Amino acid sequence: MTGITKKRDKGFRDTAAGIVGNVLEWYDFAAFGFLAPYIAIAFFPSDDEFAGLIKTFAIFAVGYLMRPLGAILFGHIGDRVGRREALLLSVIMMIVPTILVGMLPTYAAVGLTAPVLLLLLRLVQGLSIGGEFTASATFVSELAPEGRKGLHASLTMLGAILGILLGSGVAMILSSSLGEDVMNQWGWRIPFLMGIVLGAVAFWMRRSMSSSPEMEDIHAGRDERAHPLIEVLTNHRPALLRLASVVLMQGASFYVIFVWLSTYLKEIVQFQVEDPLLLNTIGLACLLPVIPLAGWLSDRFGRRALLLTAGTGILVISWPLFLVFQQGESGMILGGLVLFAIFIGMAQGPTPAMMTELFPPEVRLTGIGLGYNVTLALFGGTAPLISTWLIKATGTPTAPAFYLMAAAVISLSGAFGLPGRRRGSISPIEVQRP
Repeated sequence: MTGITKKRDKGFRDTAAGIVGNVLEWYDFAAFGFLAPYIAIAFFPSDDEFAGLIKTFAIFAVGYLMRPLGAILFGHIGDRVGRREALLLSVIMMIVPTILVGMLPTYAAVGLTAPVLLLLLRLVQGLSIGGEFTASATFVSELAPEGRKGLHASLTMLGAILGILLGSGVAMILSSSLGEDVMNQWGWRIPFLMGIVLGAVAFWMRRSMSSSPEMEDIHAGRDERAHPLIEVLTNHRPALLRLASVVLMQGASFYVIFVWLSTYLKEIVQFQVEDPLLLNTIGLACLLPVIPLAGWLSDRFGRRALLLTAGTGILVISWPLFLVFQQGESGMILGGLVLFAIFIGMAQGPTPAMMTELFPPEVRLTGIGLGYNVTLALFGGTAPLISTWLIKATGTPTAPAFYLMAAAVISLSGAFGLPGRRRGSISPIEVQRP
């Protein structure tokens, strides 16, 4: 009995170690998005506030464009060396840049050097995040028992949301307590400097992680294998495209609604919305119970059923709710955020398990990393920039809604091709061939 208890405790610690890095990674990326108006003033002073925001969100997007390179790097490490080693390296590569962002000189102090240094640090962080989420989702899913992979793997997505919620909460508290002047001067630095605490905890937990059981046999005597990237691009293209299409909507909708919307309400709608960051934080909190519930339901009814329902919901509600957001009424905005949270969470819950079921173990991390990160780089990290540009180009405040609707149509087409079985794991052979 003692052995069983120790095994359970070790499994719990391994799962927690896999998740905690997501908290750090997404806390930092979220803090950057939430604090964009202050960062724009510090690094891109301009008479045109809108132009400063676009430059800031461009650097936000550039960090995401490094994710495919991170997927290749960490995919190779994870598939050829081990999931544990990939996860340890990714968290180190996030800790250092996070602290340094909080210590950077501003444009007023060093001129163009300031935004260049900010860009370089975001590139390193983008490289790191290209390996973190997909590696942790793969690791936790491989450790999970059959019939519960959806629930267990959904916890990695939950860790990411916790990090974003923490970033939103910290930004909200600092903004309300310090005021605009202090936030513009030095208050924006605090969230990044606080990242050292999460980083230290994540590094300590990951030093004692177990190896993934599915990789132990694969590593033995298999050094002659082709590079995982070549193998994925040669033999697993259908699974790669399926993954990309399914997660496209999630990337676009999440970053438009829960990273960019507070800026939209403050800078574009310009109604006197009371505490837009507070509304955003409450909306994010509503994701927390939905994600594991959706993961559990996907174990019972299949990943496809949940993903189809979520895509249909985003398609239907996007335009009406952007009309609601324009009214600037806090209660209705909060109701819209809750509706978005339900459907986005319904998609995010089954996604980590769905991704691991598309690829065999020997190329799994590379396949997931490439499909997920390329899609998030193109349609997730760029979503705030695209949304801001769409409004400026069209003069229509509801333009981002049509972007979300188009993304939902693409993801629905991808989800239709997923197997509809209720229980058991999905053999990669079933979904990777045309």
